[in-house]
Amino acid sequence: MALLLLLVATYGVSAQCSAPTGLSTSNITATTGTASWAPVSGAASYNVDYKLASSPDWITIANGTTSLVWTIGGMEPTTSYDWRVRANCSSGSSSYTQTQLTTQALGSCSAPGGLSTSNITSNTATMNWSPVSGAFAYTVEYKPVSSGTWLVAASATYSTSYNLYGLSAATSYNWRVYANCGLTESSTYSTTQFSTSGSGSGSTPPSTSACPGPYDVSTNGTTSGAAAISLNTDVKGTIARKNDIDYYKFTISTDGTINVFLTTLPANYNLAVLNSSGTQIGISQNNGTQNESVPLSVTAGTYYAKVFPKGTANNITSCYTLRVQTATATKIAATAANVTATATNENVNPNFTINLFPNPAGNHLNLWVEGVDRKTEIKVYNLMGKLVMQQGSGNMLTQLNISKLSAGLYLVQVNNGKETKTAKFVKE
Repeated sequence: MALLLLLVATYGVSAQCSAPTGLSTSNITATTGTASWAPVSGAASYNVDYKLASSPDWITIANGTTSLVWTIGGMEPTTSYDWRVRANCSSGSSSYTQTQLTTQALGSCSAPGGLSTSNITSNTATMNWSPVSGAFAYTVEYKPVSSGTWLVAASATYSTSYNLYGLSAATSYNWRVYANCGLTESSTYSTTQFSTSGSGSGSTPPSTSACPGPYDVSTNGTTSGAAAISLNTDVKGTIARKNDIDYYKFTISTDGTINVFLTTLPANYNLAVLNSSGTQIGISQNNGTQNESVPLSVTAGTYYAKVFPKGTANNITSCYTLRVQTATATKIAATAANVTATATNENVNPNFTINLFPNPAGNHLNLWVEGVDRKTEIKVYNLMGKLVMQQGSGNMLTQLNISKLSAGLYLVQVNNGKETKTAKFVKE
């Protein structure tokens, strides 16, 4: 032993990094859980992974975090998951310590009723449901009846209706919705079914990818002629001539936070938001074809988005994309999920949230990051846990080119240097 100590002192050999102990999982809900562990002497940081208990493939959710707690999100109800953690010391990394959790069932608040499907065409439909007392948001999913995989149409939306686009003609679909009433309170699903018309039946409004879209109408040059648009939905339009201005009307049903985005700009366009009386309450005027973004705290009511050119900028063939994104529901869930973490370690930032849209996505996915004042690292993993895309960003809104990805489910990780947030998206 004396010889070993002499070697350590003489040659600087470090003691082995111990594996973490004291693993526990708290605040388990239908989709989230808070992982925690005891500190390891000499550890500079920790790595945390998780996976389905039935899967051999681990997904890294924290890489080099200094926190002793981590929120695991995006899980399925009544499902068993494994999670593991290892310590990183100056001498290297420890072995992993592993444990397991099982998510709760949905059902602690009332399930939505009054499900109906309207405006059905060969490729579109509107899903409707009745409000649930105490619910702050709703999650909606859909799938072809013949498919075993549900697709997320809307996550944490305030609205009690949602438009589906890009459906197949003459096809039967299931859709379902559940209510979010709090951190540990979610209802069971309510499910219904509808069938799209045949390819030649009825009118077929343009899809969200059509340019211009169905809301960029000849009358929307004033607020009185503005077309009503849905929240959390991409709206396509053109500035067809110099001095052209487009107005869109949207309604917020609950006080909260929104962000109005203008992306895919073919020329130098600007964005403003007006209240119901036409008074401007927010504006974004970046140079060139940079994305525009107007974040706002709003009360329930009617608002207008105004898209207008700088100088003589216009393009009759290429569309901009307008989107009114609701944010508070997502932020409430993220903040509440981190309450325990915040109390335990000051490095956890409850304002660090991410939002993905559209979801499902085509060739481009928009990533909106809040609560971070530094450059972030973005990683995309497939279901096998393989890293398929990686890039850095210093912007609040980043557009990811996912055109080379195969159709399927993916996981996005955003790391701000201290902690990582994750979210799922579907590539169509």
